[in-house]
Amino acid sequence: TVLLQCCDLKDIKLAYRLNKAMEKGDNWKFLDVDRLNAYWSKFFSLLCMMEQIDVVLKWYKEMSPSLFYPTPKNILDLLQALDAANHLEVIPSVW
Repeated sequence: TVLLQCCDLKDIKLAYRLNKAMEKGDNWKFLDVDRLNAYWSKFFSLLCMMEQIDVVLKWYKEMSPSLFYPTPKNILDLLQALDAANHLEVIPSVW
């Protein structure tokens, strides 16, 4: 739950540090499938809010669908990030 609360704080540096700790060894096994998907969903939403669009797209391509299946909110967050960055032409490639 600490991992999920971090993303609610909107602190991207802390989120990256926690993500690095979670990816170390088998730490990810401490979360069940639902919590793991919730973690990635919140992490991705935070990325959409706080990161440059090329960083968001890099994470999206690495994470989806191998690490998580984007929720409708994640898709909306991605579309808003693309719109804010004036990169709507990328929509077909992420769809």
